[in-house]
Amino acid sequence: MANYFPVVLDQAGHQWLLGLPKNSFDSWEELWQAFIDNFIATCEQPGNKYDLERIRDRKNEPLRDYIRCFSDMRLKIPKISHDEAILAFIKGVCFHEALRSKLLSKRPTTVAELLATAKNYADADDAEKLIIEDVRGTQQNEQPPRRDDNHGRFDNRSLRRNDNREGWDRRRDHCDDFRGKRPRDNDHEVNTVKRPTSRRDYQEDYSKTLKGSCQLHPKSNHTIEECRVLKSIYT
Repeated sequence: MANYFPVVLDQAGHQWLLGLPKNSFDSWEELWQAFIDNFIATCEQPGNKYDLERIRDRKNEPLRDYIRCFSDMRLKIPKISHDEAILAFIKGVCFHEALRSKLLSKRPTTVAELLATAKNYADADDAEKLIIEDVRGTQQNEQPPRRDDNHGRFDNRSLRRNDNREGWDRRRDHCDDFRGKRPRDNDHEVNTVKRPTSRRDYQEDYSKTLKGSCQLHPKSNHTIEECRVLKSIYT
């Protein structure tokens, strides 16, 4: 076996082996023990449950990213029980209160059950973000009316531009007849356009989004409002 040992070594191992003095070892056990002692510090060591407990979610981080990071670390730990993994996952959930409350009220018994519950909440989180983006997109597409000054008055130049020219000439020719007369109550409203006070009701856009097709299950025929997964999470 010692004769095949140099075949499996990489460049660093060959350099270490060639740098050893002659007759350094008397047995195969001494050779592989010296090899392990020299390269053990450069090898990646298996993790433990404390490494798994250091995995925490961050603020504004998608829940799916935390699940992926937790699963990757769990696979690097050779021997860890289901209870230890579940407890470490619950400790790491800091900014997803709905999932944390669900796991504390009904604690799963296996890691597979834990990841299935977390996946449902991650799907609901993604669907909620899509709804919010749709509502924001509708608000940004709405264009405000053109204004002519800093006081928020609506531009009525086009109305004045379309007035009958003969009416202007007639008022100019007979302007003397109006002097000294008491102005009527509605004279100041001739060239005034009233500013609308109503605002767009965004609740209507939100209701239309709820009645649209479920983005969490695109292949199904139910709406977001009828989705059982979302109802089980938010009710």
